[in-house]
Amino acid sequence: MSLVRKMILVISLIVFVGAAGVLLDYFLDGMKEQGDLDDVSKMKTEREDLVTDKGTVVGKYVDMYLANKDIIGWIKIKDTKIDYPVMQTQDNPEYYIHRNFKKEVTDAGTPFMDGVSDIFIPTSNFMIYGHNMKNGTMFHDLLQYKDKSFFKQHKTFKFDTIYKGGQGKYAVVAAGYSQIYSADSTKFKYYQHAGMTSESDFNEFIRGVKSLSEYDTGVTTEYGDQLVTLSTCAYHVKNGRFFVVAKRIDAKQVKPQ
Repeated sequence: MSLVRKMILVISLIVFVGAAGVLLDYFLDGMKEQGDLDDVSKMKTEREDLVTDKGTVVGKYVDMYLANKDIIGWIKIKDTKIDYPVMQTQDNPEYYIHRNFKKEVTDAGTPFMDGVSDIFIPTSNFMIYGHNMKNGTMFHDLLQYKDKSFFKQHKTFKFDTIYKGGQGKYAVVAAGYSQIYSADSTKFKYYQHAGMTSESDFNEFIRGVKSLSEYDTGVTTEYGDQLVTLSTCAYHVKNGRFFVVAKRIDAKQVKPQ
């Protein structure tokens, strides 16, 4: 074997070992992050409700609230890994984009609610973001909604705020692909419709997400319905996004008690 070929072989092995090491670290980190969130889930215990200056925290969420008062809710979609706390820091909305429940720096972060969404007004649309992790955690499974067959088996999911009166069942209204557009683009930008308090904004948002939806869910909405939008990255285009919009079906907008 020539010296050049030996050098190429050695370099290739170094690159392979390095890449394998990075990949292993990525999946080990993912397992740790998932384990940490599983530990948070175990904090759900039946105990007395806790009255706070914002509202009454439901008993099963009290221990989580005492551990980290940034928790705002819990999202769960059956038959997926999506079973996570939802955080919110309105003065620094993306604080949890790379932090776990313990506020430690991590690639996966923790699902978080947009800063202008407000459960205490409440606003018409709760926008919740989560990473699309290649190890299958966070909002990776959200993209299963691209298939109508998955939707037919999962037409609803649960989103609770931690406060009394905020435990809700949501029916999927639309699910589709989009992307982050330039500021001067006239394309519909679903991600600019967090919060919302006017009927005109509400109707514009519903028209927009319905036009982008991969299929017709058959679910209609009207102003006064409480919406939640789940958003994650997608890789069909640069700065791609995938969203699922759903409406609360067991109640209209409800202020925490």
